[in-house]
Amino acid sequence: MSASDVVARSDVLLVGSLPYETAEEALREAASGLQGHVGWVPDGEVGPRVNWVGMLPAEVFPKNPDLEETMAPPEHELEQPDIEGDKTPVENLPGIWNWRVKEGRTPRFDDLAYGTYAIESYRALQRLREEGAVSPDIRFQLCLPAPHSAIDGFFEDPDQWPMLYDAYLEGIRGEIRKALEVIPADDLVIQWDAAWEFVDMAMGDRNYFAFWPKLSAEEKFQRHAEQLDNLWQGIPDETILGFHWCYGTWGGWPMTAMPDLDLCVRMSNEAKRRTGRRLDYVHMPVVRNPDESFFAPLEKLDVGDTKVFLGLVHHTDGVEGFRRRRDLARKYLKDFGIGSVCGYGRVDPGLLPEILRTHVEDAKEL
Repeated sequence: MSASDVVARSDVLLVGSLPYETAEEALREAASGLQGHVGWVPDGEVGPRVNWVGMLPAEVFPKNPDLEETMAPPEHELEQPDIEGDKTPVENLPGIWNWRVKEGRTPRFDDLAYGTYAIESYRALQRLREEGAVSPDIRFQLCLPAPHSAIDGFFEDPDQWPMLYDAYLEGIRGEIRKALEVIPADDLVIQWDAAWEFVDMAMGDRNYFAFWPKLSAEEKFQRHAEQLDNLWQGIPDETILGFHWCYGTWGGWPMTAMPDLDLCVRMSNEAKRRTGRRLDYVHMPVVRNPDESFFAPLEKLDVGDTKVFLGLVHHTDGVEGFRRRRDLARKYLKDFGIGSVCGYGRVDPGLLPEILRTHVEDAKEL
């Protein structure tokens, strides 16, 4: 089945993280729970990846001889802030785990680990296929942090960012090549996740971290859009390519206010324009109680036949809430797939069967 056919028949997207101990559990539960509605499933971003890019300062940066640590959390473990509790806007933090490039060094990232994890998880998927637990036509989804998400939150000197972006991009291309040594191109989905970019843009002229450059909202948008020029290169045509626009779950979702879909629509248009191959899908989160104006920016969406997945699934309010959000969205976009706002890596595993059932119930309402 061609990539376009797989995308067309997929009406549900799982963004990435799932609250399981192993990739095999995540793949089994996701594929069986959403059978008939998904064309690809992620491995849950289990183990060291549970804190998403937090895996990098915990596992990758300490092994890199070109880097030095300048600030670390207690016990060298990231702990989620309770912004759900105090509702105080986070602004101008000195950092959460800071690094620098050593003087006189040119950084390289020869082992970012993503390719190794992908191969291990794909082999688990193959075992599940052999057991008959997963349909052979469900692809493997590899989620990768976009360069600015991987670098901006951890490196305290913005003057070093350009060479770090170059090194990270070269490194991640190596991870993709490594994965493709085992995973057939036509059995793979690559999804770029952009979170710190959207946290930054959504704060307007304010900064989340004190060391971030002082830029206007529009300057931030243009800076983050520029990285899209390079994210399609090295990905085979047979591989499905998508983007997840993320408002972050660090301490609770969303990390910053999301008044409407304007930033997501604008960045989707940029992704389509800047991607020099087929762009298969984009994912945009949706707040639980949007009004009609929230979806109005979809009128300006210009992505051709790229599939849009809207994060309309909020498992806490059932089908009725979904129908209301669906009907508002359809005033501006007639055809779309669905998903949640983000991953489920930090929820109780016992809730996942019901969450997956909610996805199926909502998909039937499309």
